[in-house]
Amino acid sequence: MFFISAFNFQNDKFIPTPLPEICALRHDLLNLYYKAAENHLAVVCAPAGYGKTVSTLLWIKDSGRKTVWIGLDEYDNAPFVFYKMFCTGIMSVQPDNVKMEEILKSQAFYSSPVEHTINLLMEFAQDEQSYSLIIDDLHTITNKQILKSLPFILKRMPHSFDILLLSRGNLSEEFNEFIESRNGFVISANELAFSVEEIQKYYNALGHRITKAQAQKVFEITGGWAIGINVLSKSEKFESLHGGGQVLDNYINNNIWAKWDKNLREFMLATSVANEMDAEMCSILTGKENAGDILDKLVVQDLFLIKTSANTYRYHHLFLEFLRSKLKEYPGIDTKELILKTANLYFERQEYFKALAYYVRAENSDGINRCYFPLSSGFLDFSVEEWLGYFTTFVLDKLPEEFTKNNISLVYESAWTNYMNGNAMVALRYIDIANDYIASEQNLAVMKENDFLGFFCTMWFIDFRKGIYEYTEDFSSWIKTFPDQDHDSINIYTPTITLNFPFMHRSFRDFLEIAADMDNRLQAIKEVFGAFLPKEIDVLYNCVMAGIYYEQNKLEKAYKIIILAQYELKKDLRFEIHFCVFMLLSQILNAMEKNEESKSMMEDFFSRIAEENALYLNPNFLAIKTKQRLWDADLKAAGMWLEQLFVTNDEHLLFYKLYQYFTTARAYIVLSERDKAIEYLEKLKKLSSDYRRPLDIAETNVLLAALKWSTGLHKEAGKVMEEVLIAMQPYNAVRIIADEGAAVLPILKKIAKSVERTDYQGLLDIHYLNRVLLCTYEVSKRYKGVTAYLNKKTVKLSKQQKYILTLLAQGYKNTEIVDITGLTINTIKAHTKKIYMKLNVNKAADAVLEAKRLGIIES
Repeated sequence: MFFISAFNFQNDKFIPTPLPEICALRHDLLNLYYKAAENHLAVVCAPAGYGKTVSTLLWIKDSGRKTVWIGLDEYDNAPFVFYKMFCTGIMSVQPDNVKMEEILKSQAFYSSPVEHTINLLMEFAQDEQSYSLIIDDLHTITNKQILKSLPFILKRMPHSFDILLLSRGNLSEEFNEFIESRNGFVISANELAFSVEEIQKYYNALGHRITKAQAQKVFEITGGWAIGINVLSKSEKFESLHGGGQVLDNYINNNIWAKWDKNLREFMLATSVANEMDAEMCSILTGKENAGDILDKLVVQDLFLIKTSANTYRYHHLFLEFLRSKLKEYPGIDTKELILKTANLYFERQEYFKALAYYVRAENSDGINRCYFPLSSGFLDFSVEEWLGYFTTFVLDKLPEEFTKNNISLVYESAWTNYMNGNAMVALRYIDIANDYIASEQNLAVMKENDFLGFFCTMWFIDFRKGIYEYTEDFSSWIKTFPDQDHDSINIYTPTITLNFPFMHRSFRDFLEIAADMDNRLQAIKEVFGAFLPKEIDVLYNCVMAGIYYEQNKLEKAYKIIILAQYELKKDLRFEIHFCVFMLLSQILNAMEKNEESKSMMEDFFSRIAEENALYLNPNFLAIKTKQRLWDADLKAAGMWLEQLFVTNDEHLLFYKLYQYFTTARAYIVLSERDKAIEYLEKLKKLSSDYRRPLDIAETNVLLAALKWSTGLHKEAGKVMEEVLIAMQPYNAVRIIADEGAAVLPILKKIAKSVERTDYQGLLDIHYLNRVLLCTYEVSKRYKGVTAYLNKKTVKLSKQQKYILTLLAQGYKNTEIVDITGLTINTIKAHTKKIYMKLNVNKAADAVLEAKRLGIIES
């Protein structure tokens, strides 16, 4: 049995539990594994203690395959952690593969782990070797992004790998299609359970000669449960286990635990606070200098302790659960203090992620704060999604709310996390807690001393109860109260300034409010933000100005300003700021009908995203690119968008995915999935309203109006659109409505007729409405609009008709198609006539074009 050591990341998680010295020979079970290997996929699902790991190891030993073993636990439940480990395992197969090494070592891996994993697999050099990839304890993974992406990743594994997925329960439904497509073989508890004959052979191998009747008794007691059989083998009596975890606890308690001396019990209890340990850690936890000798003795005696590497150990997971439950019976053992000691040791070793996990378990504020600063600076290389995922899963979700409220760094993190995750009201609650904290002069002094003020500056940015201009006025007054304050010393530590959004004027705040007095208000914002974003401020200033000009359809001004922002870009600026500049520039060029220039810029920037390892920007990049195709009712683009890995049907909308949701709503409209579109738009309306974002509210309502109009609800559509116009009129915002073109043109025409009447007494200004109407008309000449096919019947061609149409698209004539298909010329003509009727065309060339447009055949 050959296990490949993990490249450059020596880690016990790549080393499986060693096989026991004595194992039962189970030929029938091994044959099941070999049968599964024929299709390169086995799923081994059974409760704890059924021998999933041992059985898999026996097969690996018997097959002689090189193996990559990845053992999981709850702390791998974040995409960047999971895929870093996954790729490290794959890399160990080809440690000299330079291209794979570059991908694995890239700092950008943390911001887009799925994309980097795909790239790494593409660089795998095929060879003649056969390997096994084992992913153990897959049930510990609950992260939605991992569960959705892993089957996609596993499909792209080199064919030289057999994949074995080990789990305590059935795999989540995301794996169903992958398992079915591979004809994956499932090995369950029924197959893993020992038979009477296997039990007898196992006891005999241990030197305990038992009769078949006695083996039958063991089977009746355990149901073939491997761990139960193992425990019974240590006793001279066959006492009933009745098969389950609680009863196993009782058996261990009465027949094993009670017979150990007090010192051994206390040693095990103290060390059980750690998921994994070494001699130094055990010495710290128990005060015993000979801890290493005790650990080795426990391993030799097979007392539920496993040596996972030359220096590390862990308890069998079921026994660990037993020990941790026993801790409650020993009030003299300070569990929290032991966890804290473990955390301190990891912190001293600069293993900050592990240290933070134990500080969280100990609910130790000082320790959490100690970890916060080194981790926060490191998170600058993470995407918004990875940053949120880590702190939500491993910190905030594991702490009581009351504890979080009393720790200022967690208050800050909770404000940002809830803001990004779409929990607007909760975010504001934490901002208020922070405001109360900083109101104290003493607390403010501590924050200055610890370089923590920059964190709070970014938190106040997102308090949308105040307009951004009002915020700058208040902040300017507040910061002037600092004696001899050097603004340059206020350091900002945040993974994002733009939220990875494509447009600065619609990023962490909606800047539309400044349109009323743009020059003066924007200058005031520049002066305040420039105090702590000196490198970025000029580009941000021009990006926001160009964005407002775009919304007002002042395209020449917008173009002039965004080009200035482009010139101000520097290599050391965060790449997400480059992203904002080029996305807006492309959109402005597109609005100016410079289509080829806009398209070329998008293609070039897409390449730059890859070159800069900024793949975390791909979802929002593709959202904007796809949106432009959806304006033309591109059915293929709509389908492709909904198949993207990052497009998920979230019950609760996440604010940082806002632009993606808008594209998803448009895709559903284009595909005539009206109910899904309305569901998304209603959720978007609430999200946008909660965050008080007028442009997002307007975009949502414009799409709702278009949808209502196309489904015959003209009066309702007119009412919704009129509300949008009234809301946007004070800012002279045109494009947020007009960009939908033909989808909204008839609604605007109807409203215009009403406003033009002499008896009209509404709030709309005819001059503003005409500007919107004219711009919408110009857009309608270029794009069909997202509702173009909403009420049209789906065109369905038979398999034969589709084949004939494909041949026509390839340039074949009817006589040639006769030779290719073997059909008669009359049959070909009959099929062609039906194709024309279904596509509502009169000739082959038009049929081909229409079929490509509808996505019936490849374009």
